[in-house]
Formats: sequence, C-alpha cells, structure tokens
Amino acid sequence: MKLLTSMLYGSVAYCCLVPAVQASRVKVTGNIFYTEQFNPESGQNESGTTFDAWKINMLNGGTFKVNVLAFESTSNDVIDAADINGDGEFTYLDPDTYWYLNTGNPIKADDMLARCDDIGNNCNSIDTPSIKLDSLSEAEGATDGSIHFRRDPAFEVTLAAGEYLYLMADYRLSPDDAEDGFDFGNSIRNTEVGGHADYQITFSSDTLNFTVSDKTINVSAVPVPAAAWLFGSSLIGLFARKRYASA
Repeated sequence: MKLLTSMLYGSVAYCCLVPAVQASRVKVTGNIFYTEQFNPESGQNESGTTFDAWKINMLNGGTFKVNVLAFESTSNDVIDAADINGDGEFTYLDPDTYWYLNTGNPIKADDMLARCDDIGNNCNSIDTPSIKLDSLSEAEGATDGSIHFRRDPAFEVTLAAGEYLYLMADYRLSPDDAEDGFDFGNSIRNTEVGGHADYQITFSSDTLNFTVSDKTINVSAVPVPAAAWLFGSSLIGLFARKRYASA
C-alpha cells in the first residue's frame, strides 16, 4: 500500500513537472499576381493570374486545420474594405484552393484530390483513403481575422502519409489552368495588370508538427516527451517490484 501511495504521489508530481504537448501552429504568406504570360495555344501574351503550389510532405498521416486569410472586404465593394494585414493597401483575392497528389511531375488533372473554395460552398466533404476533408464553420474561419462571411476557406483535413500539393489561386482555377501553370483570362477584383493580392494560411494541429522551408511544409507527428517514456518505464518497474514482493 505504501508503494502504491508513493506511486500515486509520483504521478501527481509528474503531471505538474512535465509540460503537456502543445498544438503546433504555423502561418505562411504569399502573393498572387495579375500579369501577362505567353500562351502557346494562341501564340501571344495574354493576361491572367499566377497561383502558388505549396508542397506538403506528410511524414506521418494525420489531421490538421487550414484557415485562409485573404479577402480584404466584407463585400465586393471597395467602400467595405479593411486593411486586415496592415500593409497599407486593400487586395481582393477570392481564394480557390485545391489538393493534389505530388507525383514529382507537372500537375495533372487526374492527380486532383479535393477543392475548397469558400466556407460551406464549393468545399464538399471528401472521405477517401488518401484524404478526408470537411469545411469549418464561419465562426471558426473568422478566428484568423477573416472579415468576409465565407470567401476565405477554412477546413479540417486528414491526409495519409505521402507527398501532396496545396494550390492557392484566385477564383476560379480550372484543372486545365493548373496543368498550364497559369490562369489565363482570370483577373483579381479591383486590381490592374501588374498588381497583386496577398494571402495568409494558418496550419494548426493538436497532434502534428509543421516545419516550413520556402514553399515546402514537412508534417510529422508530435513526439512524446522523453520524460513520459521514463515515467512509464519506472511505473512498470514499480508494479513488477510490488507483484514480486507479494508473491
């Protein structure tokens, strides 16, 4: 009994001395440009918008949340604009985002896994062996500072271990546009050619760590603190000792 009591007191001391594993959260930023590029189909330069492809390397399968901050207005009117990122300008990126398998080759339509355009709109629930995706609520989407009721997508996603691409574009990026590497004919609201729009993406999880290098994000399981393994081993040893003493 004395041994068991000491073990219980030890447990209380352990919980107070060893910090709990904290959720991992990272924010990344980028720009989408309204510019011109040569279109091999027409043989001439055409205006359109760029898009970004973030490489997501899942070293372990797991679940995390994605929250986008981009559209700097509560409506489509400049009168309702707000400088939410504090850079002294208003930009109106209407995010259109996609998940693709990263095969190491140019983007192909057959590799597309899911799309999330708005909160609760063009963001269908997906549940496959590779990906599970569900839109978050408007309230959850607003936690990063988003001010439009749904234009900035926010969702929870579960990915199997593997390599993926997360595409950030202006509405609307078609599979053909993704293969072309440029969204010909698209424009950004209230932005002249040569202009741009900004975005921020927050990745967060209770069970995963994110490590960012340029436009590559490595995702791995949160390690169990070494003290937890030591405590577990000690606890097993104490139980074994008590059992042996009682025999």
